[in-house]
Parts: sequence; structure tokens; C-alpha cells
Amino acid sequence: MSSNITTETFATQIAFDEAVTIHRRATEKCQIVLETLYDSYNGYKQCGEDCEDVTLKSLFQRIAASRADLIVQLSNAIQDDLSAQPIKSGSAIAAAHRTWIDIKAWFTDGRDKSVIITEVHRGEQILIKFYEAALEDQNILPKVRDLLHEQLTKVKEQNLSINTI
Repeated sequence: MSSNITTETFATQIAFDEAVTIHRRATEKCQIVLETLYDSYNGYKQCGEDCEDVTLKSLFQRIAASRADLIVQLSNAIQDDLSAQPIKSGSAIAAAHRTWIDIKAWFTDGRDKSVIITEVHRGEQILIKFYEAALEDQNILPKVRDLLHEQLTKVKEQNLSINTI
């Protein structure tokens, strides 16, 4: 009988460990989306500050404000629904990229509208791919999945809105 108890305990521990690993991976995917949202927010904020085109400036400022809302929503979901501490900033790579764009603009005498839009779309495609990767994970809680889906729809709509300018 003691070997049955040991086997059952071992099996229970393995199942628990697997569940923890699955939850951790799903949470990590949400954290990657959150980090990239911070990158997106920082990029739009910087473009809004630096852009001389009044229409683009206004659009970038609105999208930056929207991204700040998305950050709050996803941070709350990570904390409340996934019981994890949400990250608080974007990636070092994105910060370096924004610096490179600043230097490039300085040397090329300003910020060409088409260059700005191309860079924005490039960043948005990365964000969209991270959302899609998270949504492909069948282990993400339905409530969090719904939030990610809603946010992805908004991100795609905002990305398309840039084409209309």
C-alpha cells in the first residue's frame, strides 16, 4: 500500500509541476506582449513629440494614450488573473532602436513622414505577432484571452489608421 501512495503522490506532484510550467509559459507570453506594449507606447510618445506633421503628431499622441490604457488593462490582468507581477517597462532593444532613429533623423536633416510611418508599421508588426503568439496558447485563461483579442483588434485598427494619413 505504501508504494501505491508513493506512486500517487509522485503522479500528483508531476501533474502539479506540469500545470505550474504551463501557467508560467502562458504568463510569460502575456508579459512579452506587455513589454512590447510599453515599447509601442514609448515609440508613439516619442513620435508624437518629435513629429512636425500636425496630423501625424495628433494621431501618434492619441495612439500613445490608447497604448497607456492597454498597458494598464494587461498589467491588471497579469496581476489579478495570472497572479504574477507585471513588468514595468519596455525592452532595452526598443530603447536602443528609438535612439538609433533619433540619430538617423538628426543626420538626415529631419523626420520624413514616410520613414516615420514605415518604422511605426515595423514596430506594430512585432507587437501583432506577440499578441498572436499569446492567443495561440490554448492554456491562457479565457478572460485573459478575451482581453488580448480585444486589444489586438484595437492595435490592428490603429495600425491601419496610420495608412489613411
